[in-house]
Amino acid sequence: MKKLLISLLILAGVLVLSACGSESASGEKNEIKIGATAGPYSDQLKDGIQPLLENAGYKVKIVEFNDYIQPNKALDEGEIDANLFQNRIYLQNFNKNHGMDLVPSYAVPTAPIALYSEKHTSLDDVKEGMKVTMPNDPTNLARSLHMLEAYGWITINEDVDPTTASEKDVLDNKFNLKIQPLDAAQTPRSLGDADFAFVNGNFALASGLKLVEAVDVEKTPEDFLIYLTVRKEDEEKPFANALKEAYYSKEFLEYTNKNAEGYVKPPYQLK
Repeated sequence: MKKLLISLLILAGVLVLSACGSESASGEKNEIKIGATAGPYSDQLKDGIQPLLENAGYKVKIVEFNDYIQPNKALDEGEIDANLFQNRIYLQNFNKNHGMDLVPSYAVPTAPIALYSEKHTSLDDVKEGMKVTMPNDPTNLARSLHMLEAYGWITINEDVDPTTASEKDVLDNKFNLKIQPLDAAQTPRSLGDADFAFVNGNFALASGLKLVEAVDVEKTPEDFLIYLTVRKEDEEKPFANALKEAYYSKEFLEYTNKNAEGYVKPPYQLK
């Protein structure tokens, strides 16, 4: 009977330990799960941030996603602790449309959206009826259209919200361009039959495109930089502070300078 009681106590102890495996004895979280789109941002986490967090005593798991919907759902449902893939305009609209309260904590080094082509090397090559592809999510679609407007190729209705302008808001299409919104992940593949394609930085670099080879690169404002995102209730938790310290560190600045040529740096890396 005594041996049975001891065995039961040992088993109970094992179950308790397994249930608390991601917390330290003090109750603080020591494992961080971070979601990111496959490509430069997951690489940035693995190579630039994860080593710093592990040196600070954390276990880190990077979860890769291939769309712009699941990372926020996973974060909201507690499957991951933070994510890295979106700008704060996109997040603001996502929160509103899905009833979430996720928080953009701070910007990170960002690969800008850029215009690529396999057929042309200059904006001056534009001609009547050319095909231009671009991401179909509202934020990046609007960014692409405003770049076309800056080239003088189209005119957008000035009465619409500039952050959500779509192809339906084009009032004047000077060259009768065939504007085709696509899933963002598909835009690199569209280069085979499009004249020009706007490609988000993460998908461009993941597909082997180089920023220095783009026909044009967006001068990215701070609202469109990529933000590390957490749940509102986790903003001040130790793991969130550890993440911030890693991004703001001298070591990560050195990593950025060495490995992120052409990226737009966040304000804290410009001081």
